[in-house]
Formats: sequence, C-alpha cells, structure tokens
Amino acid sequence: MNLRWQLAILLVLILCFAFPVNAHVPVSIDGNYDIITALLVEKPTRSFVVYGDLHKAGDVAWYQLQMNPGDRLVVSLMVPSYNTPIPDMIVMSPGVTSYSEGFPKTVSVPQGYSAEIIKGQPPHKAEYEPFTPAAVFEVASYSKEITGPGLYYLAVFSPADDTRYSIATGYAEEFTPSEWIFVPLNVISTHLWERQSIITILTPFLAVVVLGFVMISRREKRKGSHLTCSCWLATIAGLCYIGGAAITLVQLVRAIAVTGPSSSIVLTLIFAIIPIALGIWALRMGRTSSKRTMKERASLALIAILGLIFWAGLVIGPLLAIGAAVIPYQSKSFQTKIQ
Repeated sequence: MNLRWQLAILLVLILCFAFPVNAHVPVSIDGNYDIITALLVEKPTRSFVVYGDLHKAGDVAWYQLQMNPGDRLVVSLMVPSYNTPIPDMIVMSPGVTSYSEGFPKTVSVPQGYSAEIIKGQPPHKAEYEPFTPAAVFEVASYSKEITGPGLYYLAVFSPADDTRYSIATGYAEEFTPSEWIFVPLNVISTHLWERQSIITILTPFLAVVVLGFVMISRREKRKGSHLTCSCWLATIAGLCYIGGAAITLVQLVRAIAVTGPSSSIVLTLIFAIIPIALGIWALRMGRTSSKRTMKERASLALIAILGLIFWAGLVIGPLLAIGAAVIPYQSKSFQTKIQ
C-alpha cells in the first residue's frame, strides 16, 4: 500500500473518530435533577440554548437565572419533532408565595417563591431555524419584565419517559469569539439531540473530503506532479470547506421538508455558498507546487480567517489553511516521498 492510500485511510480514521468525541450536546443536564444542583444560566438575557432529556417520568430538570431590574426573563420550551412527549415548565420568582393550578407534587418550591406553571402544547407547525439549520417545534413560552433583582428558578418536567426538550433563554444575540468559532460543532450536537446518527450527519462531509482527496491524488499521479506539504494542506482544507457546506445543504433540505419554504433559507444559503467559494479558492491554492510567495501565504491566512467567521470546514478546514500558510517550503526530495 503506497503512502497516498495510507494518508487517505488515516484521514478517514481521524474524521470518523474525532467528531463523535467532540460532537456532544453543548450543556449536559444529567446532574441538574435537583434544585441544589440547578444549572446556572450565565447572562440570562443573552440568547442561550440548552438541550436535555428527561429519562423517566417524574424527572425534573432545574435551572437558575440571576435577574436584575430592567431585564426581561424570556424562555422558550421546544421539542425535536411532532409526536413526541410534551414537557411543561415552571417559573419560580422570588416574592409572595403562590402556586398556580395543577402544580405537580414532585416539584418543591423554595420558601418565599411564587411558582407559575406553563403547560406545553403539542406543536401545530414547525418554524425554520436558519443557522442550524433545523425545524423548531415550540411548545411553550414565557416572558416577564423584571422590576427587582433576584434568583429565579426554572423547572422542566414531563409525565412521560424519554422526553427530549430544549430551553432557549434570553433575547440579546451575543457571542464570545470562541463560541462563534465552535458553532459548527455545536450545530452537530443539535442534530445528535434530534436523534440523527453521527454517520447520517457526517456522510456528506466524509464523501466530499475522502473522495475529493482520492481523485486529486490520482490526478497528480497521472500528471507526474509533486505537490508540497503546504499544497496538500490547502487542498484538504478546501475539501473540508466544501464538505462542511454539504452538511449544511443536506440539513437545509431535511428542515424545509418539515417546515416548508421560508425566506430565512437565504441566510442558510449564504453560510453554504461562501464556504464553497472559499473551498474552491483553497483548492486552487493547493495546485501551486512552487515555493509560496508572501502574497500566497497571506491569501491562505485570509481563507482561514474567513472560514472561522463563516463557520466553514468544521474548524478543521481553517486550521489546515493556517498550517498551509505557515509551513516552511519542503524540498523536492520530500515531495517525491509523498507521491
């Protein structure tokens, strides 16, 4: 087996084993089944989504939110599909103790808190979410203007086993640089929560990257070309960009099959077309086997930066593009070994 096929097999193994390890639900809720271990939602006015699963009937997932005067407590409760168990939620506010009707016995309200139940309703229509992309099934919502500071509690419960839900809080669209960069991996986590298999999610990416790598390797062998390590890194980066866009397009089709057409599709297409264009640019940069100029290295660095901004290549692509930009020029003897 020549080195080219060894590299191809190694690439498949890396892609197959690396992503399931990283593609977890963004926030684990296994430990917040008691008010003492309630998950703290930092900056509750900032848009935030947590995905959870109530494994058994009677389980309660707890969240705590520190609110300040002038804030607005905004919460949405969602499920992954039609014909799935519908959870309810309870909002507990510091103040005069009072309970709404139908309060479950399995939930204990802290002393000095009022509790209001928001019953989940079976969704009649799914909304298209352009960034994931995905179909969103909202079953309950809550909004309240905060006049005094305090610690608020949110409890999610269901009378059924295996109830999957997601909680969206806040209204301010804010991201830290690291949160923005890792959105593509968190999106994969969302699809896993929807009960899509990791193979289903990654098949478009793997097909583009692996098949593209093999085809380009064969083309270079027929031409008798000797690509540098930098060229290979740029080439694989380009394939990762296009493969990531393929995942987005497949998920778009899956979502609109449920929700129907939406004007928000345009936004999804932007986050697919730009990575494809960057991928083609990187592939062209990968065809240059001569010593790289500073202009070419700057172009590869720009491809990497834009890839991070536009969620291209599942983070791997931009990292490879950075590597292609900074790696020293290799001698021809090294290139020949690669071939």
